[in-house]
Amino acid sequence: MTTRQDADDLWGHDVVERALAEPNPKPFSRFYVLFVGDRAAELPPAAFRLWALSQPWPDFCLIVRIVSGVLRDELMREVH
Repeated sequence: MTTRQDADDLWGHDVVERALAEPNPKPFSRFYVLFVGDRAAELPPAAFRLWALSQPWPDFCLIVRIVSGVLRDELMREVH
């Protein structure tokens, strides 16, 4: 699950837009990306949605960046 549609399906378009517009999300770390991936794999979508919403706002913004694929796209641009 790493597309904008996945994020919109989980939290709604407006919430995703607001989270992606946040200028100060939690800083990227490989550990956190892996942690979020593990949570997404082990929890049903509704439980993952609620878990993400229970995180502090900067963390939630990074989660949205991960799930939507925005973070992946940014990291790929840095590589090329």
